[in-house]
Amino acid sequence: MNIILYASYYFTSQLSLGSFAQVLYTMQNSMSGSESTWSEAVGGFFVRQWPWLLLGILVYAGLLWLYLKQKKTGEAGNKTMKQLKTGFLGLVATLTALNGIYGYQLYNMFGIDKYNESQAKSSDLYENYYADPRTTKIEFPEKKRNLIYIICESMESTFADPSAGGGFKKSLIPELTKLAKENTDFSSDPKTLNGGLTPGNTGWTIAGITAQSMGIPLNVGNSDFNRNFEDESQFLPYVVGMGDILKEQGYSNFFMCGSEAEFAGRRNYYEQHGDYTIYDYNTAKKDKIIPQDYRVWWGMEDEKLFAYAEKELTEIAKKDEPFNFTMLTVDTHFTGGYLCPDCPDDFENQYENVIRCSDHKVTEFVK
Repeated sequence: MNIILYASYYFTSQLSLGSFAQVLYTMQNSMSGSESTWSEAVGGFFVRQWPWLLLGILVYAGLLWLYLKQKKTGEAGNKTMKQLKTGFLGLVATLTALNGIYGYQLYNMFGIDKYNESQAKSSDLYENYYADPRTTKIEFPEKKRNLIYIICESMESTFADPSAGGGFKKSLIPELTKLAKENTDFSSDPKTLNGGLTPGNTGWTIAGITAQSMGIPLNVGNSDFNRNFEDESQFLPYVVGMGDILKEQGYSNFFMCGSEAEFAGRRNYYEQHGDYTIYDYNTAKKDKIIPQDYRVWWGMEDEKLFAYAEKELTEIAKKDEPFNFTMLTVDTHFTGGYLCPDCPDDFENQYENVIRCSDHKVTEFVK
């Protein structure tokens, strides 16, 4: 029961659980790069549940002591033994019932019924909406332009104020809002920001990356093509992604993140779809961006990520061939985010301060 209760707490309060598909995908992938998260989760179990764990141990020890004591008394203790057994069975029945109730709540929280229902549905996505790059005519200009593609973890237009179509009284992303309005923004209304919709299996990081750069959701029905137990595991090998298209057009592809690239199959995706050069937490140590024993949050914070990106982009831009430099921020990862020493303290909630900090950092990097 302790495990069930903690799982309910952890998945609702500590992780942003989008769907049961996310759980399945994560469990069938390599855990490389998430060691600190797992240790925090296990440590949090004992920190949060220790009173109930201690109570359970004391109850069990007390029942065992009474059982052994009454066993020694023989027939004289038969009546007490029967009472003890009755009480024990009542306790077991009560705990079993509670496990069933809390377990059912956990089942509903995971959305397993919705997942099973979705598996039985057919979709017209591919017939009516998907543009297959293998059969779609894609034209590039004679002088190709470089692409710097910043994927902002957990960032959304909801963080703007109502005047820009957001949901916060005071905007958490005033600089990104200004940047969007002054440039090309994919909105139907020039006065507001219209964020993209997130259909099923597009709502966690690697699924969002797949959806944005392949145009499809990351369905987990065929585990042969999205596992990462081995380096050679294939990541959607029959789908053409943005990196594949750019490589064919003579682009050099690069991907940078502040955590281990292996996590959730990201390295396999980028290396197999565009032959990306990978920069991550481990290469940052090799390149002396951070000390060998340095680790915060998921690896290194965005302040160091942007400095690393500036350093590499300065060298990459000196070359003649066009390039695509994709990078993934991490400070705004749920829950709480990572608050840098130079982040503002304008809001009572830490996560809101982290979002505001990322808003400034991303905008300054673009400038």
